[in-house]
Amino acid sequence: MPINITWVDHCEGSEVIESIQTPAVTVKVHLRGDVITQIDWVYAGNQESVTHGEGQLAEFWPGINKTINIKLLKQGTPFRNKVWEELLKIPFGKTLTYSGLAKNIGSAARAVGNACRDNPYPLIIPCHRVVAVNGMGGFNGHRHGAFMELKAKLLDYEANYTPCKTPH
Repeated sequence: MPINITWVDHCEGSEVIESIQTPAVTVKVHLRGDVITQIDWVYAGNQESVTHGEGQLAEFWPGINKTINIKLLKQGTPFRNKVWEELLKIPFGKTLTYSGLAKNIGSAARAVGNACRDNPYPLIIPCHRVVAVNGMGGFNGHRHGAFMELKAKLLDYEANYTPCKTPH
């Protein structure tokens, strides 16, 4: 899915939180104006009231054939931004190892894993597509449990996604 990202250094306005349902998970998208400032996974402990998203982000899944234009608040260190930019190059339905990504940017696999853990924009910056040489690796700072199940579900969905054919 083509995503055109504009990175912004700051944004103003009151925060709005929208809930976006994907085939794998619901996420909370934090916005200030038209700038996304953070995305969180929705789980039992963080289901406070949110509005249901509309517009192009609501079409994020499974609209992999549609380009979306979004603004993200630039966060993190220059190194983390370098890792996140590299994550954006991993195609939908594909994976890359931590060590492979690290080699691409001249770094170490553990440092890449730490940057993935700190990703403020899951799904948009696809840290779930980074795996260990010998298995799934971790996800969102976890090596077992619900987050690993979510990573498996995301990867399975992407690997098996078939766009709907529209009749002529």
